[in-house]
Amino acid sequence: MKKLNMIRKSVILMLCLCMLGLVACGEKEQQGTPEVKDEVAATTSSVIVNKDGSISCSIIEDFVENYYDEEGLKTMIETSISEYKAENVTAKVDLKSCKAKDGVVKVLMEYGDYQTYAGFNQEEFFAGTIQAANMAGFDLNVSLRAVSDKSGNTTISKPELLGMGDNHIVILGSSGQQEAEQIRVDCFDEILYVGDSVAAVGKKSADVTLSEGYKIIVFK
Repeated sequence: MKKLNMIRKSVILMLCLCMLGLVACGEKEQQGTPEVKDEVAATTSSVIVNKDGSISCSIIEDFVENYYDEEGLKTMIETSISEYKAENVTAKVDLKSCKAKDGVVKVLMEYGDYQTYAGFNQEEFFAGTIQAANMAGFDLNVSLRAVSDKSGNTTISKPELLGMGDNHIVILGSSGQQEAEQIRVDCFDEILYVGDSVAAVGKKSADVTLSEGYKIIVFK
């Protein structure tokens, strides 16, 4: 999180936090692998976990034009991307769109994988199988509650979670030092279980309040 902390530690879970100091991301309907919704249609910020392992993000935020103009903001983002790629030559991170209109800026970002997303934003973030999360050293000693009729148990803890090794998990980390922010997380398949400060808002979407500790979503 250090890169974002240097400007203002907020969780956009993407670059624009550095630029705007607030967080948000845009909701979208998903069929299979999610795609970032057109910036005109999106109204809420979101982090999107795609089936191919890439991470998309739609950032929607109030835009103070006397502080940044659209081209200035775009240049700042592109400069940060270039600097990151210079140090991480295999990383894939792209600015897909940056537009300001009627006092609102809408930015679409694309990351090749969760590692790039986490590294670029210096956030603690994981998206992959439960087995891979365990092997990566994430603390899975948690209690999760069911949000789907397809969930096998009303609640699960670490033993049951590890028994679901081929299912997918999203883990978002926060130190809790900044004001709690809420973001939308869109998954490419049905959500089964969620942890504290996570509320399912559809079969494949959940709102996450970023406060201290891990925020977890388990999906098929």
